[in-house]
Amino acid sequence: MTAERKTLWYFIGALVVGGAERTLIDLANEVNGEEYDVTIWTIFSTNPLETELSPEVTVRSLTDAGRVANGAIEGVESPLVYLLAPLKFCLTARREQPDLIQSFLFYDNVIARLAGVFCSATIITGIREVPNEEPFVRRVIDRMTISLSDVIVSNSTAGRDYAVKRGAEEENVAVVYNGRNIEQYRTTDSAELRSELDIPTGATVVGTVGRLVERKGHFDLLDAWPTIVSEIPDAHLVFVGDGADRERLTERVDSLGCADSVHFLGTRQDVPALLGAMDVFAFPSHYEGLPGAVIEAMAAELPIVATPVDGTSDLLENYRTGLFVDVQAPDEIAWATIRLHQHQPLAETLGTAAGQRAASEFTIESMVDGFERLYQEIETEPEETPYVQPLTG
Repeated sequence: MTAERKTLWYFIGALVVGGAERTLIDLANEVNGEEYDVTIWTIFSTNPLETELSPEVTVRSLTDAGRVANGAIEGVESPLVYLLAPLKFCLTARREQPDLIQSFLFYDNVIARLAGVFCSATIITGIREVPNEEPFVRRVIDRMTISLSDVIVSNSTAGRDYAVKRGAEEENVAVVYNGRNIEQYRTTDSAELRSELDIPTGATVVGTVGRLVERKGHFDLLDAWPTIVSEIPDAHLVFVGDGADRERLTERVDSLGCADSVHFLGTRQDVPALLGAMDVFAFPSHYEGLPGAVIEAMAAELPIVATPVDGTSDLLENYRTGLFVDVQAPDEIAWATIRLHQHQPLAETLGTAAGQRAASEFTIESMVDGFERLYQEIETEPEETPYVQPLTG
C-alpha cells in the first residue's frame, strides 16, 4: 500500500499563525493517508503550528534561519537564505521526484514553479488573496512564471479571475473554498473568559480576529470606536491576533482616549472560546482571499459587520448573513455595529443564517474533498488535454 501512494509535497514559508497556514494544517491532517504520502516543506524551521500536525505528516525545513516577531517571520541573518533555500528545494525535488508539489503563497509559488523545471511533479500553486495594489516587480515575476504552474487553486472566485488575468488558462484554474471544524466554534460559556479579560458579564463585546496589519481595517475599526461607545457605553473591543502594526494600533487607542475599553490579546489558542464571548464580529478588511476568521465567526453564529471585498463577498450576503460596509468607512462601521446592538432580532437572524451557511458549505470535510477531487482529476485526465475544471467545494 505504501509503495502505491502518491508523494504529495506541500510547500510554505513557515508554519506560523495565519489563514493559509491554518488551511494547510487542516488539509495535511485530513487528506487520505492511504492515497498520499504527505510532507510539508518549510523555508524556515520556526514552525509553531507543527505541534498540531498528525504524526503521519512529515515536516522538512530548508534552513534554520528566520526570526519570529509579532507572530510572523521578521527576517533572516543573511539574505543568501533567499537564494540558497530555493536552490536546495529544487535540487531535492530533482533527486526525489515527488508526484505532486503544492504551494499557497506568492514567494512559495515562485519556488514551486521553478522546482517543476527540475522534476516531473505536477505543480499546484495557490491564490490566497487579491491585493488592491502590488509592487511592480512582484507582478512581473508572477506573469513570467505563472505558466509553469500546471494547476492553480484559488480559495475564492475573485482569485480565480485574478489568475486568469495574470495569464493562466481558465481550464487550469480551480476554486476550493476554505473550511473549518464548525462544531468547534459552537460554544456559549463565556462568563469565565470575560472575567479573565476584565470585561463585565453583561457588557457588549465587539471583536475581530486577524493579523494586526493595516489592510485588515483595524485602524478603521478604532476610528469608529468613539462613536460606538457613545451609543453603547458598556461596549468593549477585543483584538485577537498579532502583527507588525500592533504598536501603532496601541498608539491610536491612546490618542482616542479609549484604552479602558480596548483589549489586545495577541495570538491565542482559544479562538472558539473568544468568539463565544463576543456579541458582534467586525471584519473591515481592505482586501482578502477567503478569510478563515469570517468562516469561524459564521460558525460561532455571530452577527458580522464586514466589507464586501473579494473573498468575503463569497462568504456573506448583505442583510442575510451579515451587514456590509464600505472599505475604509469608520462611520459605516459604527452605524452597522450600533444597529446590530439596538436590533437584537436582526442580529440573531443574521448570526443563525451565517451559522447554517458555514455548516453546509465551509467545513473541513468539503475543503478536503475539493482538493482530493482535484488531485484525482490530475491523475486521471490525459496529459494532452486540459484536465482541471473550475471546482467549488
